[in-house]
Amino acid sequence: MDRALILVTVALVLLFFIARNGTRLTRERMYEIIIAIYTFSCCFSRLFLPLFNLGEESGGSFGPSLAIWPFYALSLLLIWIVARDKQWRIKRPNLWVLLILLAYAGYTLVNPFNAYRMYTIIEVFYILSFAVFMYLFSNSFSINSIVRGIYMGLAVTVILNFMLAICYPVLNMEGMIKVYDSEAATRSDERVGAVATMGHPNVLGTYASYYFTFFVGCFITAYKRQKSLIFTGLSFLVIVMTASRSALMSAIAALLAIVVFYVFRRYRLISFQSILKGIIPLGILIALLLTGPLSFLFSDVEDLDEMTTSRLMHYYCGYEIFDDHPLIGVGLNAHLNYLAENGSAMMFEQFFDMTDIYQPEEFMFSNPIHNIWIILIDELGLIGFLPILGFIIWYIATFKRRTRLSRNRYYNIINISGLGVVCCWLVQGNSDWAPLTPQVLNLSLMFVALSLYYRFAKEEHPDFETVEESKRRLRLGHEPDVEEENQPIQPLPA
Repeated sequence: MDRALILVTVALVLLFFIARNGTRLTRERMYEIIIAIYTFSCCFSRLFLPLFNLGEESGGSFGPSLAIWPFYALSLLLIWIVARDKQWRIKRPNLWVLLILLAYAGYTLVNPFNAYRMYTIIEVFYILSFAVFMYLFSNSFSINSIVRGIYMGLAVTVILNFMLAICYPVLNMEGMIKVYDSEAATRSDERVGAVATMGHPNVLGTYASYYFTFFVGCFITAYKRQKSLIFTGLSFLVIVMTASRSALMSAIAALLAIVVFYVFRRYRLISFQSILKGIIPLGILIALLLTGPLSFLFSDVEDLDEMTTSRLMHYYCGYEIFDDHPLIGVGLNAHLNYLAENGSAMMFEQFFDMTDIYQPEEFMFSNPIHNIWIILIDELGLIGFLPILGFIIWYIATFKRRTRLSRNRYYNIINISGLGVVCCWLVQGNSDWAPLTPQVLNLSLMFVALSLYYRFAKEEHPDFETVEESKRRLRLGHEPDVEEENQPIQPLPA
């Protein structure tokens, strides 16, 4: 029933987009609607078709099922667009990226310590097929259409998630929990959280932190600034209503990084201007929020102690796996199965004298380790993990360079969103495994991948906006109406 309701909701949103455009439904606008519908569909945790189930209740971050996600269906449509509209005139794929992905796939599948290769195939199948999808996606649309489509899709997503979050937990309408996910679960009565369309508060909080950074990027680049400010505020409220402390802190960290790396990009990383004008005022505002309206999230000391203890015990499990296989790990999507079968070797009582809180095995061996970096180093070992860590460092270090190369505000929005996603990985990934779930990766990997297409950065707007016109537009607070939405907006002058 939940999947049927999801399809009905997606169909209604599609009809709304088509009716909204009416006679202005050009080919370019239709492309934007396709992107918007796909982006909107990513917010439903149950919108997938399981093809093969291994029969286990849990199977790591990607679960025990080989499944078809929305981007698989969209890939077929993209092939048709590339063949019909592009006449197969597309960019050659980056062979280095292809070789790296294939090397990782082969590396984890032939791993002699990987006793759960079927679970690994589930994750490898997802990653390789998503890479093919992003190749088709980037060749089918311009960066202008991509951002406008994502904006439309995420705007509807925020509104739907906010309405569902108001119903629960604000209005305590518990029946709304399982509307879009029959298997949805929330926390204890002491710290309830909104689940909306994602099935769990932490997953919703993670997803909301991503579209929060997207709308922040739209706001600071003056793209639909008034609407973007509203959607930024709604996104932040959704994060708060999930009661996910890790998602809240990751969104704050992403905001700080955006201010330092983009708003004050003309200055050095540590400079008088960036500290005095950016970091200090924003830090004061964040401190006032955390000690004032949002202090309730951190006031339950007993809950904090329990969450800290459970994570420390999980990290201990991760250490034991790493100690067993430090170089090549135990295989992608396989650490939870390895942990369950070797749980008898875990000596919790020797390290934690707190087993009265709960039975460790009930939590430890049925949930992936609540730290994506420990998961990666356990499943890939040092040989596979260190290149990923190097990529994250390189991505942040080259953010300003990508921004300097950009002649396109739309690309800047994607670049800012990618930076926000990476910051969320670094912060929330240290206390949760939600960033590795396929539902969340559908959005986060899209932002990061698109930000690495330098040809998008070099695309120029068809219409040039002078410095004086840009300042005048911002001074008057001009927002484009429906007819103007297809007109590109130039980057703000430095």
